[in-house]
Amino acid sequence: MIEIFVGFGTIISISLLGTKGLAALAILALRPFILQKENIEDSKSYLEFSYKILSNSLSIIFIMIISIIVILQFIPVWKAKLPPIEVMFVVLIPFFLLTHGVIGIINLPGKE
Repeated sequence: MIEIFVGFGTIISISLLGTKGLAALAILALRPFILQKENIEDSKSYLEFSYKILSNSLSIIFIMIISIIVILQFIPVWKAKLPPIEVMFVVLIPFFLLTHGVIGIINLPGKE
């Protein structure tokens, strides 16, 4: 949940402050003080779960990057409506956090 909040907050701060809004990512440094350390009983299943979430998140970001490149190269009408390329690629960092958190919640294994 903290990744969703930090990702969404960083996207908002970037839209308001530009690239200086990336400073909102520093909120992630507060995670050890806010949340307790989890005891991992089965490290193999934890690593498989983490890998699944990471690969899904990176796939979505990859599709987003390809879409941006295609729009910039082949649809010049949309290029004028998009923000500068520097800002679009800076937003990918917090968008990855947001995506990673959402996919983690979707794939969260149920407590048995």
